[in-house]
Amino acid sequence: GPFTVEGNAKLRDTPFGMVNYSLRVGAVLLGAASVSGFGMSPVSLSASTGLRAASAGQAARRAPALGLRMQWSPEERNRREEARAVREEKILRERQERQALLSGMDSDMQEQLKTSPVNMQQEQQDMVMPEGNFGDKATGLFGWANNNPSSKSAIYDTEFINSAAGGGNVGEMMVQMRGKGKDEYSKMLNIPGGLKDGKDLLMFYRQYGEIDPEGVPPLLFCHGVLDHSWSFRELMDKIHTQERKTCLAFDFPGCGYSAWPQPGMDYDWSEASVKNTLSTFLDTVGVPQVTLVVQGFIYAQYALLWGLENPGRVDKIVILNTPILPGTKLPFVLQQYQLPIVNAFVAQDAMRAERFLEGGSSYSMDFADADRYREPFLESMMPGLGIVDLMGKFKWDDVLQRTYEGLYTSSTPAMVAWGMDDKYLSPTDAQSCAEATGTTFRAVPGQAGFQVQMDYAESVYATVKDFIR
Repeated sequence: GPFTVEGNAKLRDTPFGMVNYSLRVGAVLLGAASVSGFGMSPVSLSASTGLRAASAGQAARRAPALGLRMQWSPEERNRREEARAVREEKILRERQERQALLSGMDSDMQEQLKTSPVNMQQEQQDMVMPEGNFGDKATGLFGWANNNPSSKSAIYDTEFINSAAGGGNVGEMMVQMRGKGKDEYSKMLNIPGGLKDGKDLLMFYRQYGEIDPEGVPPLLFCHGVLDHSWSFRELMDKIHTQERKTCLAFDFPGCGYSAWPQPGMDYDWSEASVKNTLSTFLDTVGVPQVTLVVQGFIYAQYALLWGLENPGRVDKIVILNTPILPGTKLPFVLQQYQLPIVNAFVAQDAMRAERFLEGGSSYSMDFADADRYREPFLESMMPGLGIVDLMGKFKWDDVLQRTYEGLYTSSTPAMVAWGMDDKYLSPTDAQSCAEATGTTFRAVPGQAGFQVQMDYAESVYATVKDFIR
């Protein structure tokens, strides 16, 4: 019940340390549970202090001064000591785990810097644009904001990434995912004079099997825009394992792990430049002739035209879900790269590639694949700006018309192998084009969509294996 206390008290061995002060308590309501919280029962408290319970009418009366000694019971003290020890052990363990993680991240960073893209390896002075890095003196789209040492090296600032402010940001994300798409089949190659200023162009490619210039032509896989060689790995492995054929797939400039040149300054994303890069790549690796496999928009369409125009370098062509019929509509996601103002924003969207590729299929993309597609766009703005330059120079209707005519007139054997659940390209249109041009058409079994080689690599292999033999 209600009572009042007035007096001097010494609190010893409390959680707050040794405390000695005067305590004055007036008109409080103290229940049995509250008293027990101090390790004492109501009876022992009353007996030890001489407290008198007061009635409601006596609440204003004051008890005489008293001495109050409070301390934990042995059981409570032991329980609290054990809890404190467990808590401190947990804190120490978490600190050690965090330190080990940071040490591993720093070690990974040093290794990854050894294989970073060529534009990240340039000397400090090479990163500076001769005409200036800002204002109207800068050259290239958004060159004033990107082509400077600060912007190009910011994400590699290990001290910032490992700081408390850096934890969990894009930089730390990049440390975790950078370079994870490279494997034992990955290679790097310098294309002599591949850039506008005559410097070498660093190209990344995957190679299954050995190259024999005098042997059977290897298969060359060419990807589309927002894609790269990552999508062909499983199909290449099956063909190499089952058919004993050498398979090659490279990343076009600005894609995947190849160099990311600056548009307008380092590389020209025109049809002629893309085709020349393809030819020069084959010359550099020592391949005189290939069986060409294409899939996707823009880059794959250029590669298909190149194959139709160079029968001496291509013995057969396999077309996997690539626009071939005049009148086909360009998906709005890709049209946005051609819209003024809008293209500057979509170029910076790091998740646009995975969303576009996943949108053409009935299946969800797994995290490992999604990381590979967003990685280049998180590393730099150059891949996105390269697509803007590529799309701005691409003549959609003209390329479709020339492709159709090339298929009709070419003597190079060609097969159209189509994923019938494509959300972007009509299977009916593909079959109609194949029939009109005398090209073999085969439907890929299963619910395969736009990225047919990712959805059903086994079915694609079964569909084309007789043709490529």
